Amino acid sequence: LYGTQQPIALLKLLLGRGGLYERGENFKSGEGTNWKHIKDCGYIGAMGPPGGARSVIDPRFASMFSTFNIPFPSHESLSCILSSMLKKHMEPFAGPLQAAGLKLTELTLKIYTQITAALPPTPSKFHYLFNLRDLGRVYQGLMQTTPDKFDAPVSIARVWRNETMRVFCDRLINNEDRTLVNGIIEELIKGAFGGDASNALADPILFGDFLDVCTSNEDDEEEGAEVGAPRLYMDLGDYEAVKVAFERVLKKYNEKNKPMNLVLFENALEHLVRLERVMQMPRGNLMLVGVGGSGKQSLTRLAAFAADCGLFEVTLARGYNESMFRDDLKILYGLVGSENKKTVFLFTDAHVVEEGFLEMINNMLASGMVPALFDQGEQDQCVSAVRDAVGKAGIVETKDNCWNFFIDRCRDNLHLVLAMSPNGDNLRTRCRNFPGMVNNTTIDWFTPWPVEALISV
Repeated sequence: LYGTQQPIALLKLLLGRGGLYERGENFKSGEGTNWKHIKDCGYIGAMGPPGGARSVIDPRFASMFSTFNIPFPSHESLSCILSSMLKKHMEPFAGPLQAAGLKLTELTLKIYTQITAALPPTPSKFHYLFNLRDLGRVYQGLMQTTPDKFDAPVSIARVWRNETMRVFCDRLINNEDRTLVNGIIEELIKGAFGGDASNALADPILFGDFLDVCTSNEDDEEEGAEVGAPRLYMDLGDYEAVKVAFERVLKKYNEKNKPMNLVLFENALEHLVRLERVMQMPRGNLMLVGVGGSGKQSLTRLAAFAADCGLFEVTLARGYNESMFRDDLKILYGLVGSENKKTVFLFTDAHVVEEGFLEMINNMLASGMVPALFDQGEQDQCVSAVRDAVGKAGIVETKDNCWNFFIDRCRDNLHLVLAMSPNGDNLRTRCRNFPGMVNNTTIDWFTPWPVEALISV
């Protein structure tokens, strides 16, 4: 149906005539078509403006609606919203750090404006779609800062540089675009932080909260990290510190799972830091784009272990179909919802047996739930599983409240990681048909291994 006019024609019939034809058993012979009137229903549609992956709809269909245009928020509105969040978050910080934080909103809006103007989407750069969600992801990263680990204005400048690079720069496909974005960031930091700019622009730029994981010597711990130990977001310093931490994580992973023989060269460490950063954020989802053999799946497994997340994959078998995929998703939602376990769902392009699978993935990214996944009895079981938690949260224990709590818990605990190949037109077509793959994920584009990595391997 996607990309065609048949759905629009069907909806036009529904709105114009107030009903639809029901196809009976003898529909092909011209019999068994029953007209069904739809009563007491109102219809609300929502769409983005034409352009990019969005097409112009039939004007005769649009004429059946009262149309309201919601313009992009003004600079003043965005500045007020974002600065208010950051100002509240930084109240426990020292005065100089709060003053540094006040500069970040204007810098963020400037880089967003310049990037959207300089890097429009094209057929080969179909995922260069920047919107308000990206601004939210930058601020979600900034909200992880704590006074314990950020004690100087230059540290605030460095974390802002890191978050903007992770959101805007990691999806870029060539060095030319990366140089452009890095130049914009450098110019903005020099203008805002002056003498601290050289330290703020120092490489490498690596932030995470995993530096102390897998340091406990207790053998009976289910996970490698110390129980109850706070994990604080911090500047990790250099590659050596990150490599030592991930070698420790890899050793613990190999003790508990099927061993992986990985060479942790600098490029791999950068991707691991990016993956772990998103996995430890509530509702953080990723789309990894790279050719086969670039390490997407292996690094995802290791990063999930470092983030204290379980890993879930579907197992393909002969005759695997949508019904079997739905059964697997029910198991996944049982883990993240009923059992309240943080879980990474690794879904690769090899798992796309039917394109309908991606429609369910798109719904999971956009709303957190697949429509009609559970029947009434199964939904009641999900509600019962969270009823005690709902009461402890001080929420009235109605069925609707429990179900909404279940969905919110699933969204917080579930991290979708889509591992896709850029070869051919499949990815571009799928991202156009299922926009949640771009809009609701942090994109990490895997470039060919550098020479240093090949030498290390």
